[in-house]
Amino acid sequence: MTQFSDCYAAIDLGSNSFHMMIVRNVNGVPHTIAKVKRKVRLAAGLNPANDLSLEAMERGWQCLALFAERLRLIPVNNIKIVSTATLRLATNAQEFCDRANEILGQPIDIISGDQEASLIYHGMAVTSGGEGKRLIIDIGGASTELILGQGFEPIILNSLNMGCVSWLDRHFGDRALSASNFEHAIKAAAAVLGPVKSDYLSHQWQLSLGASGSIQAVQEVLIFQGLNEKITLEKLELLLKQTIDCGCQKNLNIKGLKEERKPVFASGLAILIMLFRELSIDVMVASGGALREGLIAQLIALPQVDNLALATVKTLQQQYDIDIIQAEQVSQVALTLAVQLGGFKDQDLELLNYSAMLHEIGLTIRYLDANEHGGYLINHLTMPGFSIEQQRLVSGLIANYKNSIQLGLLAKQAWCGIAVATRLMNILRLAVIITGRYQGARVKEISISQQDEQLQLQISENLTKHHPLLMAELNLELQ
Repeated sequence: MTQFSDCYAAIDLGSNSFHMMIVRNVNGVPHTIAKVKRKVRLAAGLNPANDLSLEAMERGWQCLALFAERLRLIPVNNIKIVSTATLRLATNAQEFCDRANEILGQPIDIISGDQEASLIYHGMAVTSGGEGKRLIIDIGGASTELILGQGFEPIILNSLNMGCVSWLDRHFGDRALSASNFEHAIKAAAAVLGPVKSDYLSHQWQLSLGASGSIQAVQEVLIFQGLNEKITLEKLELLLKQTIDCGCQKNLNIKGLKEERKPVFASGLAILIMLFRELSIDVMVASGGALREGLIAQLIALPQVDNLALATVKTLQQQYDIDIIQAEQVSQVALTLAVQLGGFKDQDLELLNYSAMLHEIGLTIRYLDANEHGGYLINHLTMPGFSIEQQRLVSGLIANYKNSIQLGLLAKQAWCGIAVATRLMNILRLAVIITGRYQGARVKEISISQQDEQLQLQISENLTKHHPLLMAELNLELQ
């Protein structure tokens, strides 16, 4: 049977779900070609003595039989299989692993809590942007990983014995979504955090990221309800009230919550609320990667990149054969105009820069409506280093770099207000017009200002006299 040496597989036997991720290595960049996920809820099979039930093991083995079919085409050295908290705890873990090894034809590595936390941090670092110190939280089925790090190096690693499955059985055993059950769950979680809490509070971090299911589910609900991707304590308290109002597990019906996540939503929410309260977290967004991405990064030996978003942009420029000279000139013109106007945050300017560098990506499809094709591509591509809302803003800007204006596309993003997004769009459109083709130096003869809600351009007499096409296009844009 032919095997594909450029394909790699990472399998994570989690306490709530089993995941398999298969990627193809394209010039050092992993392209995901398959993902398989099954809710096994292995942790639910642990009794008070930490014996894993045969029923739970059977659920796991059945899932692994599905995975095994895909693994046949991948070289053994390109596969990594790890298990986490439940099999760390289970007294009969070896029994499960012996049968699993027969099914997969591969050994299972039961990793320690610190190893798990380290892999999660590495998976985040190779997929998510951000400078300074970062706090990473991963609420799993039977453990919660808490990592503080900077760049590619973790500073503090802890794996805490609490998770959305174990907390469900322990504090929501009657399946009542009552205020008292939440209070007990939050208080118990705080007690688990207690011994290491001061280690984290002795640091200041610039960014908080959440990895994996529980936090992704919260973010999905917030976005669905029009509250944007940024998780705050105020929003968590709102979700807490919505959950309590449902009364019991069978009546849990929160807008935006997927059916498969309902069984462990309340318990994961309780742990997350505790972490926000105890660690004084202001804002959190979901990380682009976690354990599986960390495994893939190790298998492929991905290079460590300081500015992941910029690296992603450069990769896309190469992949889609974008005219880099033109893109750089449009970027320089756009940033010159934006700085003259003022009032933008540094990250807004970064996203304007990336939008300019990628604005012609749609030309790979066809010239006609290249802006719309480009906006679609950016909205659907995997873009490490960009959050969901950052990617949506870049998509909206590129979709509007020429032709008729579609403000609805900018309204779909929640990275910045519509007023800021509209100013960024106007600047990008002007930059494209001013640059023409390789004529970015013309910006030296143009200045921009804002009066009330209007942008005003001051154009040199030289440009007015000797660049009729530029003037015609500016007049058309004015209309």
